[in-house]
Amino acid sequence: MPKKKKRKGSRSAVNAFDASQLGNWEQDVASLAGMLVHEVKNPLSTLNISSQLLLEELGDPESPRDHRTQRRLETMRSEIQRIEKIVSSFLQLTRPQQMQRDSVDASRLVEDVISRNREAIELEGVNVFFQPMDVPRVAGDASLLHQAVLNLILNGCSAMSEGGEIFLRVLESTYRGSSAVVIEVTDTGVGISEEAIPRIFRPYVSTTEGGTGLGLPTTLRIIRLHGGTILVESEPGQGSRFSIVLPAEGSTQ
Repeated sequence: MPKKKKRKGSRSAVNAFDASQLGNWEQDVASLAGMLVHEVKNPLSTLNISSQLLLEELGDPESPRDHRTQRRLETMRSEIQRIEKIVSSFLQLTRPQQMQRDSVDASRLVEDVISRNREAIELEGVNVFFQPMDVPRVAGDASLLHQAVLNLILNGCSAMSEGGEIFLRVLESTYRGSSAVVIEVTDTGVGISEEAIPRIFRPYVSTTEGGTGLGLPTTLRIIRLHGGTILVESEPGQGSRFSIVLPAEGSTQ
């Protein structure tokens, strides 16, 4: 994490965690997915369309009553869209992943994630910095890994409501005796308490206001499909570092 000045004699309060310690939760939630699709998603789409049509029929409000009606309809539509987003995230979390095995350049993949999303991230008041390195390739699905890295960047942005910085780094390392490629995503946000860290990879657990609590579980699922894990280091009030650890191409696990 970015180094910050500490008072003389103070001890580091960095909380560290290895997500490989967690059990598998996928079977616990996958059984709900089919019911959720049928019972929730389709009615929500109908409600969203209906609220939009009502707003169009209302037109420009003239009376105070019409203004109140418009505000209520806009609130309804906004909340419906929020629920649709949660449902879509849940389905993405539980849907069986079709993973391709290609040779992926991790540094180039991170550069692509940043270039595609830099403008939107900077609009949130967050500056992104990337330190590429020459590292071994990894075997995996570039599209899924792209999603995983982006999820961690967005997670970092959500921890910095007043803006901040995100540092990305790709490096070669060793994990449990085997060659590995590590993608680090470090933010200067609010940090995570020691008690909360083991829970953040569980569905519907969010440490930020407005979060769905599905981004990190989805990310962990993707990385596990690639035979990897996620390491977490965090210091409350200082920031957090999420490290994606992937087996280097050709390494034995």
